[in-house]
Amino acid sequence: MLSYHEITAINVGGQGAYAFPSITEALDYVRGLRRIGVGQPIAIRLTDDMYTLDAPICIDSSITGITIEPAGDKRVTILGGIEITGFAWDTYNGAKCLSAPLPDICKAEDGGANFTDLYVNGTRASYTRYPEKGYLYPEAVENNENKLGSTSKWFIAEEGDIRDFKNIDRVQLSFCHYWVDEHTPIESYDPETRRVTFKYRSAYNIAGGKGSSSGLEYYIENVAEMFANPNEWYADEGKVYYIPRDASITPETIRAFAPTIHKLVDVQGTPEQKVRNIRFRNIDFAVTRGEFVHAVQKDSELIYYACGGQSVARAGGAVAFKYAANCSLEGCTLKNFGLHGVEIDLGCHNIRVDSCDFYDGGAGGVKIDGGAADAPEADHTHDNVVDNCTILHCGRRHFAACGILMMHTYNNTVSHNEIGYLYYTGVSVGWVWGYGASVSHDNLVTKNHIHHIGDGVLSDLAGVYLLGMQPGTVVSNNIIHDVKAKVYGGSALYTDEGSSFITLEDNICYNTSENIYQQHYGSMNTVRNNIFAFSDGPMTRVARTEPHLSIIFEGNIICSSGSQMYILNWPQVSQKTISLCRNLYFDYTKDEPALYDFEGTKLNLEEFQAYGFEDGSLIADPLFRDPANFDFTLAKNSPAKLIGFKPIDTSDVGAKRN
Repeated sequence: MLSYHEITAINVGGQGAYAFPSITEALDYVRGLRRIGVGQPIAIRLTDDMYTLDAPICIDSSITGITIEPAGDKRVTILGGIEITGFAWDTYNGAKCLSAPLPDICKAEDGGANFTDLYVNGTRASYTRYPEKGYLYPEAVENNENKLGSTSKWFIAEEGDIRDFKNIDRVQLSFCHYWVDEHTPIESYDPETRRVTFKYRSAYNIAGGKGSSSGLEYYIENVAEMFANPNEWYADEGKVYYIPRDASITPETIRAFAPTIHKLVDVQGTPEQKVRNIRFRNIDFAVTRGEFVHAVQKDSELIYYACGGQSVARAGGAVAFKYAANCSLEGCTLKNFGLHGVEIDLGCHNIRVDSCDFYDGGAGGVKIDGGAADAPEADHTHDNVVDNCTILHCGRRHFAACGILMMHTYNNTVSHNEIGYLYYTGVSVGWVWGYGASVSHDNLVTKNHIHHIGDGVLSDLAGVYLLGMQPGTVVSNNIIHDVKAKVYGGSALYTDEGSSFITLEDNICYNTSENIYQQHYGSMNTVRNNIFAFSDGPMTRVARTEPHLSIIFEGNIICSSGSQMYILNWPQVSQKTISLCRNLYFDYTKDEPALYDFEGTKLNLEEFQAYGFEDGSLIADPLFRDPANFDFTLAKNSPAKLIGFKPIDTSDVGAKRN
């Protein structure tokens, strides 16, 4: 037996002087060592291939200075679900499929499933959908007041839209509007009146009609009668049915997991005593539950809503930190998780998420959420890092999720990440609407590759979205492209309500559905030395006029293929609330681009300069190497030199792995 001061490792599931049957028991042993004063770093090395949890791994402030990692070079999976076994060929709803009995822990009282996500051979299986393509629209809704907060509990369906579905109490009604997606079971359906009652009230207004950003455009999921397509699943009469997505999935090769818990790891201290120095290395975290319902207490009534608001901000994470410091995830994978991947909550600092891969998440990749301006200092969250990570194909269940969400937090760095294939926003920073007091400041979003955002599912979104006053925040050296909104607001860079004192520089942004850069309203934001190219709408937009300098726009290259360069209003010009100078403009479709539009009056550069703007600006081909294929390398003789433009080095943008 080794003496305490020689301990370097504790094996879990293996042989050795200190071998334990579970991670929890190993942690209990470490807790005992710390209690008697044994303080040196300890490694808990995992020897099995997979650890299936029925409750989160909990680490409190009595445990410090540990690294949890695989033994040797193997990968180890920690998952929060149960494997469903015993699959055989079967038929359901006339479709050839595989079926297996549901484990008791996964079975609802009515014979259906008590979970909403099934993962088959590492891929999320699909809910059935009615209709298979397109949407349904209501004849009428409960609340016709067209205001954001005018919510509804019911609507009247168009005749023939709602059938007498089998197991109608198990179906889920889903709809996207504004910048959120909402999901609710049907509480009741009256075939005489065609009235559909939600189990959970809509969080936002659903009036407005077809084609509006607010209107109810819905579909119905988990419908037994629609079970017909590859990769779909349905649970009924105590069995789960699955149609293989390809011929490789057979009774012999299928591995199907149903999630049983929401959280895998819970690192939680207290405001007085934080958890310190916990590291997770080279571990695969997978399979957690994705159900989330937002409840609000109003007077004596608890009201449940069909979504958790913007960015699914109230939902938790599979790996969670609260009142923790100097902790990290390094080289880990988070896949097939139900809500956020990593949650860095109140009172955290120096938490590092390094070289991790996030894939197929129900919500976002990383959520950082600290105490607001009126919170005690112990609740402040700051100086955290998300670096060299990939966050791809997330928001699969809660579409409004962000790749990285930072709320009420400061001095954080988000760098060298690849963030893509999301339905809402890549990186979101701030979280105070308007000019209210905010703790957000000095956050750095740099050298990230952010792409394929929105996909036409939601509105009012961006590659990088900023909200509220946050002096010292810098968004720099990012490549952002292919951002597409449903109705409005698909931008690469978006300074929304009250965004102030932010620098956005050295970014390359292209291919957006609305504007490359949009500012709703704010104060003294600086936009400089960026390349903005190819937007379906006006290239840049400043929406609201306020009696102060709102934006400084200088030294940028803006290239269009027919879209005008700005959408402004006359008071912004007459009151000089914007500053524009030394910019280079070019339109690949015309000699004289339409630069400025004042309520229908279009001005060219010379006409606009007469109002005292655009000193040193010019119209010229910047001589990019291959703009048609989005290579924006400048030729040596580019006229961009005349505006003082400094070439942007993209060689180290995005995630880089050895």
